[in-house]
Amino acid sequence: MHKKSQAALEFLTTYVWAFFAIALTIGALYYFGVFDFGKYLPQKCVFPSQFKCLDFGLKPSEVRIKLVNNLGEDVKVTSLQITNDATPPISCAPQAAFDWSHASEKDIKFESCSGGGYIAGTRAELKISMSYYAVNTPSKPVHIVNGKINGKITSS
Repeated sequence: MHKKSQAALEFLTTYVWAFFAIALTIGALYYFGVFDFGKYLPQKCVFPSQFKCLDFGLKPSEVRIKLVNNLGEDVKVTSLQITNDATPPISCAPQAAFDWSHASEKDIKFESCSGGGYIAGTRAELKISMSYYAVNTPSKPVHIVNGKINGKITSS
């Protein structure tokens, strides 16, 4: 009986060492970023077809977006807001209202961004809300368009 228990204990000890080696290997791979699949995700900027996103850039204290007005008429943008799902959310200096002629590009820049986990070297998912009205429409109803940016915040 004593020899059987010793054999069983040696058998289990071998498996514990094998399990420990596998756990150590997986831990090392995780530490060196092999399992960080976020760095392989594409960067994207999604807006409705009325305002197509041409390009964007994320830097530690600013967000830049290049949009084109495909609405077919001149508009006046009354407000632009940027937020994310972090607590507290990202906070940027408010963008001033501007006129925007149809079929033209506009570089929009949010400055003095802070909070919301907006840190260089990390990925961010930002939501942008834009309020506008058509200049030539007599009643000037305000419309709201929502867009989303998902990308890595670069340090330079």
